[in-house]
Amino acid sequence: MGTNIIDALILVSEKAANIARICREDSHLLSLLVQEKKEDEKNPRFAHDFKTFADVLVQEVVKYELGAKFPSLCGFIYGEESNEFVCGRETVFVEVKQTLKETEDLLLTVLGDPKAVSLLAEEVHRNITTSVNQTQHVSLPENLGIWIDPIDATAEYIRGGAEEIHKNIHSGLPTVTVLIGVFNRDTGEPVVGVINQPFHSKIDDKWNGRHIYGILIGEYQAVGPGCYPECIDKVVAVSSSEDENLKNDLKENGYTIVEPPGAGYKLMSIIDGHLCAYILTKPSTFLWDLCACHAILKAMGGDVLNFHTLKPIRYNRIEQTVMGYCNEGGILAFRNPAIRDELVGILRNSE
Repeated sequence: MGTNIIDALILVSEKAANIARICREDSHLLSLLVQEKKEDEKNPRFAHDFKTFADVLVQEVVKYELGAKFPSLCGFIYGEESNEFVCGRETVFVEVKQTLKETEDLLLTVLGDPKAVSLLAEEVHRNITTSVNQTQHVSLPENLGIWIDPIDATAEYIRGGAEEIHKNIHSGLPTVTVLIGVFNRDTGEPVVGVINQPFHSKIDDKWNGRHIYGILIGEYQAVGPGCYPECIDKVVAVSSSEDENLKNDLKENGYTIVEPPGAGYKLMSIIDGHLCAYILTKPSTFLWDLCACHAILKAMGGDVLNFHTLKPIRYNRIEQTVMGYCNEGGILAFRNPAIRDELVGILRNSE
């Protein structure tokens, strides 16, 4: 399996981003996305939350596209969402079919909205192109798996808007990310990551996206397509529910604390050089939240560690429940190992 997997990841991330954008740009889809139906307003056969449906659809598009191009990945592409929907007495598995008509027919049994289904199925089957900077050829191991977070920062995606809460740090739509991370199934190490930011910038009232990729295989490493200077300010991201004592300890040691939404966005902001670290002491992230960004950070010389053990997060465990994939020990993410050492020293001294 060669590095054309990076091209494939970037391309499918762009298709996922297109679906995310159309759900906000099309008035009919947007009305479905933001509506909150009361119990007595729901059709019992189509009582599915549209935002969950959109998440699942994006995830299944990624699975379909990558599985078709790399058959050895089939069965090893994992995501946040279950694709199983119960429609009345029938159980339906949402997936992409070979033809647009077949996909439409399947989606209609779940969503029950012909107009929405037509718009979405057309986007799913659209042939797209995107400019990809080819990286040097390097052989990738065959024993790979993939973690997908189809739409990270879902609450911000539904709420919409955009606001700068700190220098180059935002809330709202810019925090939404599509995350696709590749890991070695034997070691659990992240090896390739692609982040797509569907709502990066707005030009003429239309949102434009961007992507970032990273790869670290053996001694070969690459990050692109741009340059990402390291953060020169002592700015650390935490969760809005983080321990106040921890935040005060960081402030007393000269750190500025910010609380942007989305684990993927926080990690991407370290990659972009807008943050120097992300600290989370609570079990509120999952493997799909981290894998893509972790691979890119490793390619930059950084890492994502278990906050309590300081061991790198690994991605190859197989669990029976969703909560089994939770990062119970929290996380410490960084680009510069010197920042890691300083933060560990501060937090250990405060215990």
